Amino acid sequence: MGKFNKGLILGGALGAFLVWLNATPKGKEMRAKLTEHLTPLFGELKKSIKQLDGPTKEMYDALVERAVAEYSAKKELAGDMKNMLIRQLKKKWREIENELNH
Repeated sequence: MGKFNKGLILGGALGAFLVWLNATPKGKEMRAKLTEHLTPLFGELKKSIKQLDGPTKEMYDALVERAVAEYSAKKELAGDMKNMLIRQLKKKWREIENELNH
């Protein structure tokens, strides 16, 4: 299977998942729970990264991994929720980078 076909299948699966998150009651519940956990974690990560000297994306990603591991153990989150939190928090690097530069 070529790269194009793999990308097409992966894109289709991701699209179906996003539709599920937005269209089904269970998906909306999952999105609400994700947001509920994402907000406090992101606030803590911003505080932590601002204390570091010359933070980089790699440093931020390591902080995300550690923070989510600790948080998910404390809150007893499922693996899927943990992975979604990691992905969403890593996407927020640009937001933190912009705050650091201003």
